[in-house]
Amino acid sequence: MTTDNIPAAPDPRRFWPDQITLYGVALNLPTTANAANLPFEGHLVRLSVVPIDSDDPVDPAVMVIAAIYGYAFEGQCYRFDKPKLLVFRPGVAGAPANGCGFEDLGYAMWQITKKTPVMELATATDLAEEIVLNSNLPGNRNPNTYGNSFMLGHRGGRLNRGGGNGG
Repeated sequence: MTTDNIPAAPDPRRFWPDQITLYGVALNLPTTANAANLPFEGHLVRLSVVPIDSDDPVDPAVMVIAAIYGYAFEGQCYRFDKPKLLVFRPGVAGAPANGCGFEDLGYAMWQITKKTPVMELATATDLAEEIVLNSNLPGNRNPNTYGNSFMLGHRGGRLNRGGGNGG
């Protein structure tokens, strides 16, 4: 059996029955001034986590922005079809990845629970024609963006009951 199928052993000092182990790469590292760097058109788009009313980036051990490639849950390993860009507060500080085939590749792992708040950042790079225009064509939009029109049918075809006749 290869390590691709074996998740990392949980921390024996902390057992969480609903533990999820995330495998990925931290993007807000101290070497980049705690900012996630996303290349675009010869520039870097920087993302960082800052407290409200402050411009000082939060330490990645407290709040991390990471590209997550896979996870382990209840003894099974899973991989995403494409990386997810997630922001979360790890229950245990990131450590070198162990298990699920992610060791020796420079990946990190974080322990969270099912109730940990997580924000997914969706990024797409393409021409404006595709992202702005074509994505809004009928058939490409989310179903909840289409107008909903329906008619309510009431008993006897009346919108309200007439008063006084017991009906």
